[in-house]
Amino acid sequence: MMREENKIVIFDWGGVIESHKEGEYSIDRAIINLIKHFNSKEDENTIVERYYAQSVEDITYHVYLENDKWFEKIKNEFNLKCNSDEFYDYYIKEFDKIEYYKDVVEFAHSLKNRCKIAILSNLGSLDKQRLDKQVDLKEFDYVWLSFELNARKPKEKIYEIVESDCKIEPKNILFIDDSKENIEMAKNRGWNTCLATGHELDMIKEKVNEFLDK
Repeated sequence: MMREENKIVIFDWGGVIESHKEGEYSIDRAIINLIKHFNSKEDENTIVERYYAQSVEDITYHVYLENDKWFEKIKNEFNLKCNSDEFYDYYIKEFDKIEYYKDVVEFAHSLKNRCKIAILSNLGSLDKQRLDKQVDLKEFDYVWLSFELNARKPKEKIYEIVESDCKIEPKNILFIDDSKENIEMAKNRGWNTCLATGHELDMIKEKVNEFLDK
């Protein structure tokens, strides 16, 4: 089977490859455990919402540096008893425990002989090493990460960057994401889309096959 160089399947990471599902060891559980490790008195029912409120921009754009502003905001919000090195060391250890869907990764890799494949994700620089462990980034034709591009989904800029980089027509792009907002922006640009989580691999496979068989 000849590979279709003019078609690309783009996978989101969180929710599609890495777990965001309640009941699994997901990113929310890792956030709770991270904060409570440095302040055991925090109410875990409020941690995740407050963490994201402090992180909505910085966690996406920020390259983690010593004495960075994001860490200081998190430290102050939760009255953490640690320095940035201690915090980031534990962050890596705790977030490495998050479950991910190996069958989705295997399916993504299997597409290499059929079309181009890519990752498009909102994440901070500290998370790239975990993403690489899970998916082996060198296997992908393109990797678009928000902190490297200074742009994030669902802002239109990051979708424009994708099109400019891969030089593939929107009608020949299939984007798989678990966020309705992210999917809607892709649709507005003429991309094919699949709204799904990693638990819906059968639906993902069906959509991919339909896309590649056009």
